[in-house]
Amino acid sequence: MAGFDYGTYFGRILPLADAIRNDDDRCWGSGTEKDKSNHDYVLYLGCNVLRTVALAETITEILTRMGVDYVPLGGPSTCCGIIHHANGDVEVSEGLTSQSLAKFKGYSPKAVLTYCPSCHAHMDYALAETGLEFDIPYLHVTEYIVDNLDRLEFPNRVDRRIMFHGHGDNDQAQRDSRFARAILEAIPGLEVIDATGTPDWGHDCGNLQISIVGPDKHAGLVRDLFQDAKNQGVDAVTALYHSCYRNLCPQEEVHGVEVVHYTSLVAEAMGLPPRDEAYKRLQRAKDPKAAFDELAPKAHKRGVGEARLRKTLSTHFGG
Repeated sequence: MAGFDYGTYFGRILPLADAIRNDDDRCWGSGTEKDKSNHDYVLYLGCNVLRTVALAETITEILTRMGVDYVPLGGPSTCCGIIHHANGDVEVSEGLTSQSLAKFKGYSPKAVLTYCPSCHAHMDYALAETGLEFDIPYLHVTEYIVDNLDRLEFPNRVDRRIMFHGHGDNDQAQRDSRFARAILEAIPGLEVIDATGTPDWGHDCGNLQISIVGPDKHAGLVRDLFQDAKNQGVDAVTALYHSCYRNLCPQEEVHGVEVVHYTSLVAEAMGLPPRDEAYKRLQRAKDPKAAFDELAPKAHKRGVGEARLRKTLSTHFGG
């Protein structure tokens, strides 16, 4: 797919994340520091979760409360290479994957905890089908949490009835969904109805997978999901993957059913302070000018220039 505009695709991520993050400090690192300290784990967030940065802030706070020794890495500087591979730039993709794996090794971790399904899938591909080598185990963060569920404390009941949306097109996606459901089912008061997707859904609800599944077919699957949610009387559809959360949020207005990310429910049960999920709020408003007026002062303090902010807000919230 010659001519893909990588600059626009990746260049809009960090300005948005810096403009809407709740915390003064970034919850992710770039892995570029020269003198790395060893950590038990690397939390590999990937790039696109930073568009919905509140989700990244939530998973890092959950792991911190669990007492995990980890370093979080994310953003374009730790790109897995899947977008370049999908657009035919295979050599560039392999170079990016190699660069990120080398950054992980620099912390001498016991394991890498993946967050993004696309990054995990691309690592699987790269290590199986190219000459790249990586001798550190990696697992999805949901698996790690389930293995350490005794380190989670849930002082709060969450009396809600939710429909869980995961994916099941391969073994890894099925495992991710199973682990996420186990975490949710451990929350006092929470009733979980499983609606893990069939292989027809693809690997996640990111734009790349939607293009593979077919936009019309995906839209029909989404419509059926929310109709089922209404028929079953749930008060929320709960997404496992951040890409699903991002692309399902607009359905709140269409179907009148809330969309939440599973980590938000975990955080609520743990008693963590709620976070402003600004992406959902601003996406619903579809008013880049109002978003600029709200975010410009904070973004300026964080080094995001006016022109960059306007461009990223127009890209994400221009309707």
